[in-house]
Amino acid sequence: MKFEQFPNFFRFGVRQKVLLVLLTVLLSALTISGWMSLEKEKQDMLQEINQRGTDISRFVSKSLSFSVVGYDYHTVQLLLDEITFSEDVGYAKVTSKKGNVMAESGSMTNLDSGNLVLFDQAITLVDDYVGQLTLGLSTAKTINRLESQKYSLVTREAFIILLIALGEFIALSYIIIRPVSIITESLEHNVDENGQITGDIPLNSTDEFGHLAGQFNQLRAQLNDANLALQSKIDVADNQLLETNKQLLIQSEELKKINEEFKQLSITDPLTGLYNRRHFEDLMNTEIAMSIRYGDTNSLLVLDIDHFKKTNDTFGHQGGDIVLKEIAQILKQSMRKTDILCRIGGEEFVAFCKRSDKETSVDIAEKLRRTVANHQFDLGTEKIYITTSIGVASYPDKTNVGNKDELFKRADIALYYCKRNGRNMTKHYSDIPVEQAKPVVPLRSV
Repeated sequence: MKFEQFPNFFRFGVRQKVLLVLLTVLLSALTISGWMSLEKEKQDMLQEINQRGTDISRFVSKSLSFSVVGYDYHTVQLLLDEITFSEDVGYAKVTSKKGNVMAESGSMTNLDSGNLVLFDQAITLVDDYVGQLTLGLSTAKTINRLESQKYSLVTREAFIILLIALGEFIALSYIIIRPVSIITESLEHNVDENGQITGDIPLNSTDEFGHLAGQFNQLRAQLNDANLALQSKIDVADNQLLETNKQLLIQSEELKKINEEFKQLSITDPLTGLYNRRHFEDLMNTEIAMSIRYGDTNSLLVLDIDHFKKTNDTFGHQGGDIVLKEIAQILKQSMRKTDILCRIGGEEFVAFCKRSDKETSVDIAEKLRRTVANHQFDLGTEKIYITTSIGVASYPDKTNVGNKDELFKRADIALYYCKRNGRNMTKHYSDIPVEQAKPVVPLRSV
């Protein structure tokens, strides 16, 4: 069952909130007042006990003085028994001047529980000290009286709070909650599905709520007219908005397509469709950082077309472009999907082979070299064969390559080794003799 289906009485509404605040304030005020009254009464009783204990001790000590001087133990014991027989005195003891106990009566078991208060009084005769009297006054009656007062106070406060709460609840229900409920129920049941208010609020009292209901009834017709006019404008605006949104969606799709094209153009070589040099540098930075972090071995291949200038001179730039595009296609088909391919300019290509050690990268490069060498390039007027030279370097290796520029420099050195030693070959940097592991031309960095 939903919360709204419960009767109003059980909802935590205005009545309940005001009643809760009122009960809290009353309970706090009466509790503080009662506590202060009990504390005052307690202080008065403690003062009275102290006064009574002092008076009784002084009176009894005078009565005992002759018996103590005469060491009349029997009379002292009788007197103490008579004193402790009453409810007010629970314990009595007399010691001589020398500290010996002459008589003792009653029990000190109530001392730890706080129901017994001890008073010490010197026993004198003509201003001479002859002994010591110890009296224990019982506070049981006082405590019982305080408990009785506390119970009476709680009962009185509960009755007062109940009467005030009942009166406040009835007043709130009739003066505030009833007219508010009438207004609320009228608004809930007199509004149709179009937001039109179909009936007046049936409240004719002369107080503020009645005045509010009358003012609202006067505004009802004006609100309905304004609502109809507004709804008509909203319908027109909705239709315009739908049409505008439709056009915006079309334009957004077209803009998204254009942005994707621009993005692709910004990172790829327009002739071959491979990544351009700038984007390749960014990817290499990321991959080198990942290699350092996880300890993976990566390799870099630098491919150069042998005697490409001769091809350009013989068949023109159009023929050279055909060779470049077909080699790019061979790279895409021969390399792994995880490898990163780039044309860095002219007749040079690079491939970054992820998680590829020396043996794997050399196998990949050699397979690529053979594929290019066995491919027939159709230049229209003539079909020719092309060879390539490929330099390979790996990271990390025994010499600890420091960064991407060092890695590229070593692959470049391996490439030029191939150029110096007959072309159409693959060489890994680590296999180059030390005396030949140096560039013969200024090296580039990626």
